[in-house]
Amino acid sequence: MITFDQLNTELQSLENQNTIKIFRNHGCPESLELYGLKIGDLKKIIRREKLNKNHKLAVELIESNNSDLIYLGLLAIDPNKVTSEQIKKWNIAFRETWTMLTSGLSSLVSKREDALLFAKEWIKSDYDLTKSMGWQIFSEHIPDLDQAEDLLLLIKETLQSETNRTRYSMNGFIIACGIYKDDLYDNAVEVAKSVGKVHVNLGKTACKVPDAVSYIEKAKNRK
Repeated sequence: MITFDQLNTELQSLENQNTIKIFRNHGCPESLELYGLKIGDLKKIIRREKLNKNHKLAVELIESNNSDLIYLGLLAIDPNKVTSEQIKKWNIAFRETWTMLTSGLSSLVSKREDALLFAKEWIKSDYDLTKSMGWQIFSEHIPDLDQAEDLLLLIKETLQSETNRTRYSMNGFIIACGIYKDDLYDNAVEVAKSVGKVHVNLGKTACKVPDAVSYIEKAKNRK
């Protein structure tokens, strides 16, 4: 069975300076080591080494100081074998890093039975990336989310006064409601129009914030 040091050596040998530059521009801090591996390459390693069956190694990867290794661990780990204490610990570790790691953590939490408990707690956080994760988790659960209408109202009242990445995830929640919850289509469009243009600092990238109304309408027309 492959070890942490062997994996680290392999990933380091695949270092990609172009991807490193892209990731830094997207917000990966200099405090984290970075090899610049693409997600597809990481998934190949997971399948090859059966990392989803090596919980101890996955935890070791997540608790390293290398963004690629951390994300590899988040992709590989079984969400149901992770404790609530570990999730809280990782939130603290990632909440001032960058969106790739917090998106990986929110995706992990979304697969758990207690996902909405974390979402409800995290949207009240003082940390932008933690709040953003809370809204991402809510978006993942739109089809079965009883409080979606109340959350739309909260977004209508607070989005423009929220912090940077939280605005982005709130906008994503509006879009998810409009596309995946038929009974909230009209509400989502109304909230999107009421909120207006959403401005988010996306770093040194060409990425743009999706316009919620047009995004919802395009999705509806494709159905």
